[in-house]
Amino acid sequence: MGRFLVSYLAGMLVILGGWYGWTRADAVDARVGAAAEGLAPGDTTASRTRPRGAAPAGMPRDPDASISVTDTPAGEHCERARATGAEGMDRLMDRLDDEPLLQGGDHGGSVILADGRRMFVYGDTIRDSVTVSPFMVRNSVLIADDGCVTAVEGPDRAAVVSNDRDNTGYWPMSLRSVAVDGGTRVEVIMNRVREDRVNAFQTLGTSLVTFEVPTNRMPKVVDRQPLAPDPEDWRTPNWGAAMWDHDGRTYVFGTASNETKTTAGWSLHVARTDPENLGDMDTWEYWDGSQWVADPPSASASEASHLIPADKGVSHVLSVFERDGSWYALSKEGDYTGDRLAVWKADAVTGRWEKHIGQSLENTNGIQRYTPLAHPDFRTLSGELLISWSESPEDQGRYYTNPELYRPEFDEITLP
Repeated sequence: MGRFLVSYLAGMLVILGGWYGWTRADAVDARVGAAAEGLAPGDTTASRTRPRGAAPAGMPRDPDASISVTDTPAGEHCERARATGAEGMDRLMDRLDDEPLLQGGDHGGSVILADGRRMFVYGDTIRDSVTVSPFMVRNSVLIADDGCVTAVEGPDRAAVVSNDRDNTGYWPMSLRSVAVDGGTRVEVIMNRVREDRVNAFQTLGTSLVTFEVPTNRMPKVVDRQPLAPDPEDWRTPNWGAAMWDHDGRTYVFGTASNETKTTAGWSLHVARTDPENLGDMDTWEYWDGSQWVADPPSASASEASHLIPADKGVSHVLSVFERDGSWYALSKEGDYTGDRLAVWKADAVTGRWEKHIGQSLENTNGIQRYTPLAHPDFRTLSGELLISWSESPEDQGRYYTNPELYRPEFDEITLP
């Protein structure tokens, strides 16, 4: 009799398990996918009550500002669990296979949004050559909601930040997010760029582009204004290479080279401002090597004002941030000519900065690796820093056949 009861109960459990798997396939898929992809099980939007709660801890807030747009498309409901580390983020990027507006792109910097989603920005972006035209645009934006991604549709299905009338495009450099009433304001410093011949680009000055992201809705560009003028001398810093908020100020970093733009890397410089004056460089203060001053460093004085020298220096675009009382600059040593990740560390933003060499970022097997970036507001399960870098095939024909080769890769590192 005992054996009969055990067999009967076991059979009932199998039947109930099969019934749950058939009626709740979405939940089963989410949990199986989470285990396989390094995602957080049990944290799907289905298990959360909308609207979402308060902005994440540590996120800058502007209590006097509010969202002005409410007519953007609604965010899609997501049943997939969120990524909690580098492996999950790599798998998340695999979902670009199903995004015709964003099959691949470089840069890939990101910020947290007040509703818990994440906003990514990309430079040159390739799209589905069959269903979308043009094939490549100068920039794109992606929203990650737990384990789902949605590309933002730009005007006329082109770049999200449109080209100027003279065909000047916009490449993202650095970005910051601020919680406001009704959602998030995201400010992106972008490098103006012009293609002067096939696959040859002239980088110009910078512009400040502002997005509004209503809670659980898609972003919209609400403002675009010139920031730094076009450089006349490459020894003058190009401002916006990195940006970070600390103790009520926004720190903006610039990178510079020599007169002929032939240094193996870029020098790093810093300015600071009140966040509300980010778009007005006349109100900024600039570090001249010994003190904060009102005027930006001239070409002849830029060497004295640098935090990190250009020789085996940082990339044109990088990440600089503060954590636990120390400042860090993460980049590829020597920019394109280098082959290693590097982290510079300092006790204060003005230095002294000490270099620590990290893992290989060598260009190998026909793949270029460049522009490593940190994602300091992403909390990994390991407690380590989430980083990414851009990868691009040297054979541009592979953009069409293997768009997955043109996507950022992720890793986790321990800071020095």
